[in-house]
Amino acid sequence: MKNFQKITSLLILLILISNCEKKQTELEFEKSVMTEIFPSLVDSICVDSRKMLPPPLLGDFVEDKTGHVSVDSTKATNEQKIEYRKWQKKREEVDKDTSSVIIAFDPFLKKNEAELNQLLKEYNSKIQVFQTSEKGLEKFRFDFEKIKLNNKFKIKNISEFPKLESENRNLLYELKYDFVFSGILQLSRIQFDKQKQFGILEGSFSFCGKCGRGFNIFIKKINNKWVIDKIEGTWIS
Repeated sequence: MKNFQKITSLLILLILISNCEKKQTELEFEKSVMTEIFPSLVDSICVDSRKMLPPPLLGDFVEDKTGHVSVDSTKATNEQKIEYRKWQKKREEVDKDTSSVIIAFDPFLKKNEAELNQLLKEYNSKIQVFQTSEKGLEKFRFDFEKIKLNNKFKIKNISEFPKLESENRNLLYELKYDFVFSGILQLSRIQFDKQKQFGILEGSFSFCGKCGRGFNIFIKKINNKWVIDKIEGTWIS
């Protein structure tokens, strides 16, 4: 009887250990994929907000017989030409500027399993979504600090920015910095298919305090490497 109890206890312990290892493996796999695609995500979503300022009006609005409205630049006033040249000069200065463009990033990635599963099915009807065995892990901290990016973007943990009394992160744009601050990047956790060949996550980039864009990002594995397959816009402001 005692031997039976020992064997039973041992089996229970092995099952618990196995479940913990499986949970850890799932999480580590997701982190490794996120690490692999993170530079491409930054390049695809983030922008230098200094380049997002639209050009001033150069000319006058005209309407043709079909109702199509366009701008006739031949009717530009001297004042408009001066403002347009100022805008061009600023763009040229930004292009020549070699300073790092700082992006604020919240490293705590949240799960959105149900909605992303549905989007993954719509993306490819043959996909079987992956049902994770992990419980109670709605978000995790993504260690992005050592990842090398492709261009002059530099990521800072949003916790490094001044703490605000309000939860409104747009107030960060009203502060003065000794660096070029461009915007706030947010990403969700990745939802995979059962074979771990496809995935989807949500992303957004807010800039200028009032402007921003949201995306659904579809990824897939090609030649044993994870790449971005398609990005769909979900909102814009």
